[in-house]
Amino acid sequence: MTLFASTMESLRPLLSVGWLPAAVACAGAFAGLIADMVGVQRWGLRLITIGLGGATLLAFATAILPLGAAAPLVGSTFGLVLTGGAFAGLAAAVYFTAFLSCGTGLLTVRPQTRIPVGALIAIGAATGQILLGADDAVVMFVALELLALVAYALVAASANDRSDEAAARYFVQGSAATGLAVLGLAVLVGLAAGESSYAGLAVATSAMAPGAALLGGMLLVSALLFKVGAFPFHSWVPDAYETAPHGVAAFLAAGAKAAALGGFVVLYVRIMGAEPFLAVAAALRVMSVASIIFGNLVALKQTSVARMLGYSAVAQAGYALVGLSVSPAETLMFAATYAMSAATAFLVLEYFASAERGWDGSISGLAGFASKHPAASFALMVSLLSMTGIPLTVGFWGKFFVFYAAAQSGLLWLALVGLVGSVVSFGYYGRVIRALYVDTAVLSEVTVAEDIPASIDTAPKWPSLVGAAAILIAGVAPLIFGLSLVYALFRLS
Repeated sequence: MTLFASTMESLRPLLSVGWLPAAVACAGAFAGLIADMVGVQRWGLRLITIGLGGATLLAFATAILPLGAAAPLVGSTFGLVLTGGAFAGLAAAVYFTAFLSCGTGLLTVRPQTRIPVGALIAIGAATGQILLGADDAVVMFVALELLALVAYALVAASANDRSDEAAARYFVQGSAATGLAVLGLAVLVGLAAGESSYAGLAVATSAMAPGAALLGGMLLVSALLFKVGAFPFHSWVPDAYETAPHGVAAFLAAGAKAAALGGFVVLYVRIMGAEPFLAVAAALRVMSVASIIFGNLVALKQTSVARMLGYSAVAQAGYALVGLSVSPAETLMFAATYAMSAATAFLVLEYFASAERGWDGSISGLAGFASKHPAASFALMVSLLSMTGIPLTVGFWGKFFVFYAAAQSGLLWLALVGLVGSVVSFGYYGRVIRALYVDTAVLSEVTVAEDIPASIDTAPKWPSLVGAAAILIAGVAPLIFGLSLVYALFRLS
């Protein structure tokens, strides 16, 4: 037995506790709030960040634990939440994005609310782990709504008129999605005579003719499509990403979305394979094509970097739906790769917003930044290339496996739509890179953005650099070490 395998085996009793990462993240949030309460504010956010870092390491170690010895890849906590294997692998990505988000210091958030906002991010990450592994409809619904409540508060963290309006619209639309979810669950649980576990729902609905069961499934799927920001349930996405503080948006766009996609995968795999739900796969393919086309075309027209990333997120949701409709395991991997890339992009925007007080958030306003901020500009370029799917970045593997699975399933046309969408996406991602490295800055009178606190320091660069390094390392590692680690992190069985 190798040293690595023996070490992992010795840690098996500890790592087999599936809820431990969530406990560590919540403990860090609690410690940060206590530090804030007793007047030690400078340690509050650090404690939250340390807790999230510990949760990231624990989740990652749990995901690769099966490599150390033969054991079931997937366990269960209290019979309600799946842990280990792919669920721990995606959970590690969720915690990682939350860790980097809080690592920025959240300097574009008002000083008096930074620690509570950081605690909300930690609680959202822990809720995300529960959501992406939920094996019971009630647990899934409660986790989904708790994560939504955290998201509403985070969008309003800028505390200005625009963010308040965006949060209010998000809340109203989210309430409608909640209604759809409740109605869908009522139908499915009612048909199953009160059984809410996915296994029970699958057995109860498998023998039914298409009708009420399909209606309940489609209502539930519609609510989840809203949570992941797919077309036509996307309208909250660009407003939320643009108005939320960039450090906060890093978690919203990455960790929260990855968790919702994970929950979607589990629901789909566990109960949507029965005869009454066959139409759901066809509907998801239609939604994926619509999301890819709409998101990419509208993103081409945007002048704001954050808003462009919002519409590109709609297209990315389309790519995820391609994988979900043909091979759910690939969707888990795609969610993780997108989360790393999107988080890094927003982390760089957080740094730019604090270092360049006159930047208005526009793409053209980035002109000349590469000469003034070479490291951060490089990190932004890496994240955008990863979201495009360029080789040697982690985003390439996410898209490769999704499109390959579609082609292998006889849906070559769907893979071609995704490939064309990726080519189109380089049009708007490339505009940002050109602004950074080619365009010349135009001297103008500096105007300070209203939503940035007056006494702001410069955000640290290390979170964005760590994110960029992770994108490159994870993109190159499969070429060196093979795909065994990829399969270990994202297998469902």
